[in-house]
Amino acid sequence: MAEKRKRLTAEERRERILDAALELFAEKGYAATTTRELARRAGITEPVIYLHFESKEAVLRGVFQRHSFLPYLREFAALEGQAPLRDQLLELGTRWRRFIRERHHLVTLVIREIHRVPEMGRALRETLAAGLPLAAEAVRAHADLTGYRPERLETAIRLFLSSLLQLFLLEGPAFFEDGSRIDALMEESVDLLVDGLRDPLGDAPAKATGARK
Repeated sequence: MAEKRKRLTAEERRERILDAALELFAEKGYAATTTRELARRAGITEPVIYLHFESKEAVLRGVFQRHSFLPYLREFAALEGQAPLRDQLLELGTRWRRFIRERHHLVTLVIREIHRVPEMGRALRETLAAGLPLAAEAVRAHADLTGYRPERLETAIRLFLSSLLQLFLLEGPAFFEDGSRIDALMEESVDLLVDGLRDPLGDAPAKATGARK
C-alpha cells in the first residue's frame, strides 16, 4: 500500500516557492522566469503561488527577505560585550563574507540584474534601508567611539561592505575561501576606515583588539 503523501503547511509551501524562485532567477534571470516555471520547480500548481504572493515582484521581495543579509546583521547586533571599533568592523566584515559565500546565488543574481530589473533595485534598496542603520547602531552600542566621528559610521560601513562585494565580482566565490588573502585585505580596509573615522580634534584610541562575544 502506497504511503500517504505528507501535506505541506502554508509556511513550507511558501519556503519552497522562495527557494525555487532563487534558483530560477539565478539560472534564467528574473524577467525570463515565468510563474508557471516557478510552480513546476516548486512542485506546486501555479494558483498556489498567488495564495502566498500577489505578484512575481512580491516573490522577489520575499526572496530578498528570506535570503538577505539581515539575519546575519541581527546575529551581529545581538552579540554582547564591548570591543574596539576596529574589531567591531572586522566582525561585521566576517559575517558579510560568510553571507556572500553562503548566498552567492543571490549575490550573483543581484549583480547581473540590478540595472535591468527595476524590481530588483527596489528590493535591494529596501534591504539596505533596513540593514545599514541596524549595523551602525550595533557598532555604536558596543564600541567606544570617543575620538571618532560617529555620524560617518553608516557611510563607512556601506563603503566597507561594498568593497567586499566588488571583490566577489572581480575574483569570484573561490576568493572568499582563501582565508589568508581575504583576512589581510579586510584588515587593511578596516584600518583605512578607522583612520578616516578619527576626529582630527579628538583623542581616538590607538589600534587595539578584544572582540566581543
